[in-house]
Amino acid sequence: MKEIYFNNDEERLIANSTYLSSLFFWYYIGYSDCRNLNKREVSTFPFSLPSVNNHLKNRLKELAKKLLLDLQENSLFQDAYYKKYGQLKMQVFQPRLSKPIIDEIDTVLAEHYGFTAEELDFIINYDIKYRMGKELENSEDDE
Repeated sequence: MKEIYFNNDEERLIANSTYLSSLFFWYYIGYSDCRNLNKREVSTFPFSLPSVNNHLKNRLKELAKKLLLDLQENSLFQDAYYKKYGQLKMQVFQPRLSKPIIDEIDTVLAEHYGFTAEELDFIINYDIKYRMGKELENSEDDE
């Protein structure tokens, strides 16, 4: 476990929204071992806070607050039993339930990076059937 430090709450929220984005997920899949989030993936992700304009910073900050609240509200607690540790209660997060907010974050990041509509669509829908699972099937049935 490694810690990352920020100068203030605003920077922490902006970074949080970025690291919870589909864009970062795509980067992680391409450059990691796909099992562990290592410091190298976080530190080499091409994102510089000073290069983001104030309007986009404010949007990312507000979306981070919205996302963190939504993740908390959609989380659930599960009990698990381990011989070594006994009964443990774990909080399980379900990011797929917060996908609309994550898509908003990716839209802001696309504006920052100057992505085309096609590039944004690729990022938002990257590996969607595996990331969304049954939720995707249900939404397709509704159409």
